[in-house]
Amino acid sequence: MPKSATSVTPPSAASPAGETNRHLAKVKTSLARRWSHTRMKELYDEADLARYLWALEREAEALDILRSVTSTVPVPGASPNYNIWSPVVTMNALEARIHRLAGDDAAAAAPAARLLADPGLAPNRAAITEQIADAPAMLAAANAETSVKWACHRLSRSVGSLIHLHELAVAGHPYGAWYDAGEVDRLIVEGRALLAARLSAAA
Repeated sequence: MPKSATSVTPPSAASPAGETNRHLAKVKTSLARRWSHTRMKELYDEADLARYLWALEREAEALDILRSVTSTVPVPGASPNYNIWSPVVTMNALEARIHRLAGDDAAAAAPAARLLADPGLAPNRAAITEQIADAPAMLAAANAETSVKWACHRLSRSVGSLIHLHELAVAGHPYGAWYDAGEVDRLIVEGRALLAARLSAAA
């Protein structure tokens, strides 16, 4: 989509100018032309970009991406559109995690509150616990991809889901009683390292 076809200006961290990581440069070049707060595919891709930056310990840039969306897309009301909220809720989760681990509980409070307001997940204990049980195999399968693009894509989505669940537990959502948040956190650390390694190899 030509840049003139969208009225949404991407945040500065989405600009490919000066990006030294080849994979991120490609991702940014594509996204900068089609940045959106209302299209599902673009929102999922924006969430991926934030997680790529976070995996590489570029948290300030990740937050720039995250806030550009989370500060604009509100918690769903009476008629939720989960095509929009599903990717955005994972962005709120990562925003909350970055601030919380930096010791900034005040900044973490707003994204955590949005998670609690609508977790974006059905109350299906079996599905959630199965997702966590399957996570090690999912991470391994994603990392086994020969394509950098698909390895990073799959790792990002798996890690994003785990961050979502972990931050729900940290925030005190009832779903958190269904699983071991410590184990979920361990998987996040493992997945982040795998994602960082694949991204760094593509630098």
